[in-house]
Amino acid sequence: MEMAGKMSVFGSCVLRNVRQDADNRVYKVNDNLGFGTVAAKAGLTVEDFSRLGCPVTRAWDYIQKMFPRIDGDLVFMDFGARDSVPDLEAVSKYPLEKHGPVTDLEEFLSVYDRIIDYTMERRRMPVLATLVPVDANTYIDYMCRTRGLNRDNIMRWLGNGYSRIGDSVRLYSDAVRELAFRREVPLIDIRQAFMEQGRKTDLLGPDGIRPNAAGRQVIHGCFERFVFDYLTF
Repeated sequence: MEMAGKMSVFGSCVLRNVRQDADNRVYKVNDNLGFGTVAAKAGLTVEDFSRLGCPVTRAWDYIQKMFPRIDGDLVFMDFGARDSVPDLEAVSKYPLEKHGPVTDLEEFLSVYDRIIDYTMERRRMPVLATLVPVDANTYIDYMCRTRGLNRDNIMRWLGNGYSRIGDSVRLYSDAVRELAFRREVPLIDIRQAFMEQGRKTDLLGPDGIRPNAAGRQVIHGCFERFVFDYLTF
């Protein structure tokens, strides 16, 4: 087995062990789910530049700032989770106004393409990941409970039920998959792995968007398969 070098991680912490404290209000990052151990078996070390809840537009500035510190051969990218959902605080206040995802899909893909170009021009290989599915019902309950949002206003805006949020997350996830195929870069299909497990609610934490222990094991398995499918010789 040859040494594969380093993998740098950017995104919204899908590779990190993000947990909520007892009152379900504060996120705490503990470690990277043991991915360093998996990577080491393939001759990799992992350097983590991910940021909790980072949309792709903010990540673009951050990547340019941090890139001089990157010496990894691979750059793992986990974007879309924050971009694909609406600002529920704004929806709660102004339910009769038009609210789209935090980042418009066209802008999301344009910036993501730019990041891929930037990475490849510097002789690094980007690795993309699809999105973890969301449990919109639990997510809205959590946001209303912890942020004091107006649930009636949010439901008025949703109109036809919770599918509007779940459909948006799926749309962005599919767009990431298509982007990876179009750019011919590696893809870790986390969403598909979740869907194959059955009930997504069994894999998500109390906020309905972040994986619980079982969900983190699914992601761990995705990463492990990627390491040994793509990076061992």
